[in-house]
Amino acid sequence: MRGPESRYCPAGVYEFVETGDGHERLVINAQNCVHCKTCDVKVPTQNIVWVPPEGGGGPNYTDM
Repeated sequence: MRGPESRYCPAGVYEFVETGDGHERLVINAQNCVHCKTCDVKVPTQNIVWVPPEGGGGPNYTDM
């Protein structure tokens, strides 16, 4: 049974992997996060609270 997290995140942060006993568990790959905030907007259960990085101002992209 997969949760919706693995479907709406464009960066693949939320991934379900098989355990040795045939079950799946949620693995969060935080290093993949592109700070798009999709997880905070799309999650139907509202159990993900997105917090902006870098002191509250969000990412600081110098070439954009």
